[in-house]
Amino acid sequence: MKTIFRICLCTLLTAFSFSCMESGKRTIKPEAPSTKKMELAYNLEDPVDQLLIFEKLQGDISGKKTYSYSEGRVFGIRTDRPDSLNVFGKEVFKYTGCGIKIMKQLDNGNIETKSKGWLLYQDPKTGEFLSKMTNPYTGEEIEVPSFRAGIRGGIMTPNGPIVDANFKMESTAIGAPLNLQFTEIGERMHVTRHAFTKWFEGRSQTWRTEMTLDTYDFDMAYLRDRSFTHIPSDYHWTSQTSWLSLLNMAETPGHMIWTSSGQTFYDKSSLPKEFVKATEEKQPSIFSEPLEWDEE
Repeated sequence: MKTIFRICLCTLLTAFSFSCMESGKRTIKPEAPSTKKMELAYNLEDPVDQLLIFEKLQGDISGKKTYSYSEGRVFGIRTDRPDSLNVFGKEVFKYTGCGIKIMKQLDNGNIETKSKGWLLYQDPKTGEFLSKMTNPYTGEEIEVPSFRAGIRGGIMTPNGPIVDANFKMESTAIGAPLNLQFTEIGERMHVTRHAFTKWFEGRSQTWRTEMTLDTYDFDMAYLRDRSFTHIPSDYHWTSQTSWLSLLNMAETPGHMIWTSSGQTFYDKSSLPKEFVKATEEKQPSIFSEPLEWDEE
């Protein structure tokens, strides 16, 4: 159940968007109206520049610690029951998650990341942080322990990631350029990236599958100056996966749809207080665990 954090390859990442934008040591104000737009500082078709843009969206490549926070919803789809909409689709739970990371650009241009991530399950109606929940399809009470990400970091190259994970996996994101899709709308840029992945889950001893779509929405000004070490964005993530093994529905036709939205912050104090409190109860050591580079 690595689902959201594994693909940073994707992940739970994001950023804030201001009228005054901050990144690294630079601060800029919105551009004055002009009939002539400034040229972009990146070649959007170049895999090397795509790598740099994507990693700056993930965090801060200057090495500053960032906190990527997201809130999401998870739905079940019973493909064998289109006759009853109440059975065909159900909201199973909500969740909140965070990824803490440090990043640096290596001499060869690749980006190395160290990270830790987790998510907490929530009641879809009340938002209460859960340890147990009732499966809305089966009525069975199940345990939903807080989840820790299996990917701890890695190195991102123009030809895909070299991932440090504690499970076996395959992905179309590995061994291939990012193939980011850029859509310019006014003075905003929208970037999407998709991947198809499978991984071996120890709990169920089965291969699991997933399709993910990451979307970033940010101010065009960040692409007109290469000196920014972070690109603040509004982040959205959508995923189609097999049934979670903890739901005990492996033989049931259908799948799950995950969605989340979030931003990236530079300080723990920017995270919602309720989320921090619940994390400290369910993952008491995660904020204090060191996140640092290996000694060379």
